Amino acid sequence: MKLLLSLILIITIAFNSCQSFSIGTNKIDYSKIKNQAEQQQCFTTVGQFPTGYASSYAKLSFNGNSPTSSGIQQSSFIESGFIDIDFLGEQLYVEFLFDDGTTKSKGSFWGFGGNSTSYVSVNYNGTDYCFQQPLLIPVPTFDGLKYVGDFELGTVQCDMFAGNPSNLNNSTSLLLLADKSDCSLISSSTENINNTPSGYTLTNFYYYMPYSLPLYFQLPNVCLNPPTSQQLKLKSSLPSIKLPKVLENFPF
Repeated sequence: MKLLLSLILIITIAFNSCQSFSIGTNKIDYSKIKNQAEQQQCFTTVGQFPTGYASSYAKLSFNGNSPTSSGIQQSSFIESGFIDIDFLGEQLYVEFLFDDGTTKSKGSFWGFGGNSTSYVSVNYNGTDYCFQQPLLIPVPTFDGLKYVGDFELGTVQCDMFAGNPSNLNNSTSLLLLADKSDCSLISSSTENINNTPSGYTLTNFYYYMPYSLPLYFQLPNVCLNPPTSQQLKLKSSLPSIKLPKVLENFPF
């Protein structure tokens, strides 16, 4: 628990240092809680699941598990950005800034479950490029969560849920916090388990909205135009196109 709180403090400081984002005040309507301590308030029925959500986020990993083409591997990094998921339409969008101490990347990602296609837009030497490829990360569905009890983050009363990210093959346990007053996602943390090396991740959500914003699923012109020979040459020369890490360890 001390480690979780320490990580929350670290990632909040890191997120606040980014000029692109600022942290707002979490407004809570405690009249909705009505002293229902140790009783699940959020996601008690499928009807309570959001149809989508949009949120700024910051994610910190210390040796956390990540899925790769070579199997589960560990990595340390910090990532911040914006995520928009439409569960009903099976589409998602992420704008991200990634830094692992060796590689820094900035880009946008679109995923469409209907045709299993994704697009990654990156800026290389001042020029924007867009790469189309098969959707390697399935569009999440909002299930797989188990209520495990109450948690208080500062003065915010939360429901705590447990899950196991499906793409990490039972190598990782996850805890998710949701505000009891409005069921907005606040924070999620993971821990490496089942004989994998020790490691942890923490993701905090900011300015959470319980619905998706369709405008973010519109592809820019650079992704709609046929790829140029220079773009194809660049794609083949890159060791890998970085995908947003925030999508790697959700249970839904």
